Amino acid sequence: MKYVRMCLLTMTVVAAHLLAAQTSPEPSLARALALERDGRTAQAIAAAQALLDSHSLNEAGTGKAWNILGLAYQDQGSFTRAQHAYEQSIHTFERLPSNIRDYAMALDDLGGLYLAMGHPDSATAIKKKTFRLYKKVDDHAGMAIVSSDLAGLALGQKRIRAGRKYLEQALREVRLANHLDDDNLAAVSSMQGWLAELDRDVSLSLTTYQNSLDLWKRRHGEEHPSTGWGYILLGNAKAQGGQLVAGLADMQRGLSILERTLGRRNPRYMKAEMAYSRVLDRTEAHAEAGRVKVAAQQGLDAFYREQCLDCTISAVGFH
Repeated sequence: MKYVRMCLLTMTVVAAHLLAAQTSPEPSLARALALERDGRTAQAIAAAQALLDSHSLNEAGTGKAWNILGLAYQDQGSFTRAQHAYEQSIHTFERLPSNIRDYAMALDDLGGLYLAMGHPDSATAIKKKTFRLYKKVDDHAGMAIVSSDLAGLALGQKRIRAGRKYLEQALREVRLANHLDDDNLAAVSSMQGWLAELDRDVSLSLTTYQNSLDLWKRRHGEEHPSTGWGYILLGNAKAQGGQLVAGLADMQRGLSILERTLGRRNPRYMKAEMAYSRVLDRTEAHAEAGRVKVAAQQGLDAFYREQCLDCTISAVGFH
C-alpha cells in the first residue's frame, strides 16, 4: 500500500511539473524571440502580443515581450509601432532596478531604431548610455555589441578616428566576452570590413565581409535578411576591389534574398538597391543604374513619409 501511495505521489508531482511547463509563459516568450531572430516577424508579433494580452507574464517577462515586439515591428519597417513597443519595454524595466541588463538591451534596441529613422546623434547618445549600463554589470558581450554599433555610427558620419577607437574597444570586449553568438560576431566583423574599406585595404575588407557572411549563413541559413545583407556587403567590397562581375552577382543574390524575406517596400531592401545601382553604374549600364536608383530613392522617400509622419524622438531613454 505504501508503494502504491508513493507511485501516486510521484505521478502527481510529475503531472504538476508537466502542467507547469505547459502553462508557464517563459517557453512561449523564448519561442517568440526565436521567431523574431529567424526573420519570421509576423509570427513573432502574434506570439508576443498574445503573451501580453494573456497577462501571464511577470514584469520582467512583460518588458521582454514588448522588446520582442519592437524588434519585429522594426524589421517589418513599422517604425512608429516599434518605437511605442521599445518605450513600453523601457518603462517596464525602469521599475526593475535589478534588471539592468534587460533595461540596457531595450535601450540599445531603441538606439538602433533611432539610427534607422535617420537620427544618428540620438542613437549615439542612447548607445553611450547603454555602454555605461553594461559596464556597470560587467557585461562584456553587451559592451562589445554597443562598441561595434558606435563604431558604425562614427564611420557613417565619416569620423574615422572615432570609429577606429570604438572598433578597437569592441574587439577588446569580444576577447573578454563568453556568450557572443554568430549574429554578434558577424556584426563586429562587418564593422572591420567597413573600416578596411575606408582604409582602402581591399584584402582585409573582403576577408572580414566574407567572415560576416559565413557567420550569418551558419546562424540563419541562406533565406534570411542578415544573409542577404551579407551578400550586399561582400559584393560591394568585391566591386570596390575591381571584381565587378563577381560583385554584381553577389549583390543580385543578396537583393533576391532580401526581396523574398523582407519585400520590396522594406527600407533595407531599398538601401541595398541604392548600393547595387552605384556598382551597376560602373559597368556602363547607366540607364538601368539610374532607373534602379530613382525607383529606390522614391521608395525610401515614400516610406519615410508614410511610416515616420509622427515618428519623433521622445525623452524616453535620455533620463
